[in-house]
Amino acid sequence: MADMSSVAFVGPATAAPTQTLRNVIGGSAFRAAGRTSRHGWPAWEANAAAAAASFAGLAVGARGRRSQRSALRSLPTVDRAKTKQFRRELTKSDSYFKFGRTQMNGAMENLKKVSGSELLTKIRQNGFKLTVGDITFVLAESYGFCWGVERAVAMAYEARDFFPDKNIWVTNEIIHNPSVNKQLSDKGMKFVQTNSDGSKDYSGVQEGDVVILPAFGASVDEMALFKEKNVQIVDTTCPWVSKVWTSVEKSKDKGHTAIIHGKYDHEETVATKSFAQKYLVLKNMGEAEYVADYILGNGNKEEFLSKFSKAMSEGFDPDVDLECLGVANQTTMLKGETELIGKLFERTLIKKYGPQNINEHFLSFNTICDATQERQDAMYKMFGAEYEAPESKLYADLEGEQVGIDLMTTKNAEKLSSRQMEADSKGGGEVSDEIPAKVDMVLVLGGFNSSNTAHLLEIAEDKKITAYHIDCAERIGVADGEATNRIQHKPMSTSPAQAMMDEGLEVTENFLPEGPVTIGITSGASTPDNIFGDTLKRVLAVKGLEA
Repeated sequence: MADMSSVAFVGPATAAPTQTLRNVIGGSAFRAAGRTSRHGWPAWEANAAAAAASFAGLAVGARGRRSQRSALRSLPTVDRAKTKQFRRELTKSDSYFKFGRTQMNGAMENLKKVSGSELLTKIRQNGFKLTVGDITFVLAESYGFCWGVERAVAMAYEARDFFPDKNIWVTNEIIHNPSVNKQLSDKGMKFVQTNSDGSKDYSGVQEGDVVILPAFGASVDEMALFKEKNVQIVDTTCPWVSKVWTSVEKSKDKGHTAIIHGKYDHEETVATKSFAQKYLVLKNMGEAEYVADYILGNGNKEEFLSKFSKAMSEGFDPDVDLECLGVANQTTMLKGETELIGKLFERTLIKKYGPQNINEHFLSFNTICDATQERQDAMYKMFGAEYEAPESKLYADLEGEQVGIDLMTTKNAEKLSSRQMEADSKGGGEVSDEIPAKVDMVLVLGGFNSSNTAHLLEIAEDKKITAYHIDCAERIGVADGEATNRIQHKPMSTSPAQAMMDEGLEVTENFLPEGPVTIGITSGASTPDNIFGDTLKRVLAVKGLEA
C-alpha cells in the first residue's frame, strides 16, 4: 500500500493544469485556465471548480434538465421491476470490489492524517472558540465533512493505492468540493467526460478498468453499463443514500408510487429515482401542497402534467398513481421539511380513504439523515436563534379535522445520525459556556456548487450577518507574497454555474475591520478540515498573526 503521509489536500490555486485535467475539463475550460481573472487572481483557481462542473455534467437550465434524460437513453435499461435483484447480484459478483473492515478502518485513519487540521482541533478542544490577537474565532458545533463524505473520499484514496497500475474512473464528482476532486485527478484518476448535450461519454472506460461510484450514488442503468464493460466497481455511495434506495424498493414492492423530496436533476435524486417504477419528485413544501390538493380533487390534470413534466416517471397518471404512496428523500434536504411532507401525504390519504384503510395507501420510512440539518442548526445557534420548521396551512387544516389520529410518520421519525462518528473523527471537544453572544461576520467555506453550503450562507443573510462564501483559502488575497485585506467570494445572487466559471464573484476590500473582531466559521459537508484550517491561517496572516 502506498504511503499516504506524503499526500495533502491542496487549494485549487496551488497546482498548474495538467494534461490529465485537459482531458477532464475539455478545451474551452482548459484554455480559460491560462487567463487571469478580472480581480487579479489566477483564473485557474476558479477553473479547477469549473473543471468539476464540466466533467461532472452539472448542467443547469433547460438544456441541462433535458439532457438528464438523453444521457440515460444511451445506457442499457434495467427493468425497473427487477432493480433490487440486479443490484443484489451486482454486489455479489466479482465486478463489485469490497474493502474489508480492517482495510476501511486504515483508510479512514490515513485520511485523517492528510485532511485534518491541528488548528481546528485546537479550536474544538478550546471550547469551539479561540482568540489570537484581536481575532476571535467561533466554530460552529457541526461543520465540514459528514461521515458519509469522509467515507467516500477515504475509499477513493484507498482504491488508488490498492489498484496502483489500473485506470481509475470516477462517474461524477466524488463529492461537491473542487479541491478534493482535483486532488483525485492529480493522483491519476479520470472523470467520465460530459458531452456538449449534457450526456456522459463512457467510451474511455475499458474492460479491466476501475470505476468509482461517488458518494451520492449512480443510476442503476449506469451500474448495468459498467457490469457489461466488465470493470471493477468501487462503490462509495453513502449508506444513508443506499437506505433511501431500499425504501423506494419497498414502496415499489407494494405497488406504491415513490414521492421523492429532492431536486429532480440532482445527482443523488437521479440515482434514487432509477430504482422506482413510478415516482414523483417534489422540490419543496409548496409543490407537496399542490399534489396533496390534487389528490383531494382540486386540480387540473393537464396543468399537473405540465408542472411536473421533468420530475415524474414516464407515463405518470396522477389520477391513478397518487392512490398509494411512499415518501423518500434526497439526503441533503432539510429534515423538518421532509417530515412535514410525509405527514401531509399521510393525512391527505387518511382524509380520502379513511384511517382504517391508511395502511393500504401509505408507507412511512425513516430515511432522514440529519447531517445537513445539524450544520444549519449550528448556524442558528451561533446567532442565538433556532431553526423554524416550515408550515403548511393545508396540513394544519387536516390535522384539525383528524384530532386523535396518530401518524405512522411521527412514530418513524427517529433520524439517522453520524454525529458521534464525526466528533470522534474531528478531535472531540465540548462547547464552552463562554462562547461570545454575537459574531461580527461569518466565513462559510465550501464548493460553490454545494447546495448544503449555500443554505448556510442563506441563514447568515437572513439574520443580517455579514457573510462570505469562499471555496478555498486562496480566495483571501495575497499580493507580492504578503497577505492583503481583501476577499473574493460568491454572493447569493450568483448561480453556482456562474461562480464555478469565475463569473459573478465579488471582491470586498478591507473585509477585516480594524480592532477586535469576532468571526463565526463553518463549512459545508464536503469540505475537509485542512482546507478550512488553511483558510483561518490566511485570515490571521492579514493581521500579521499566527495561531
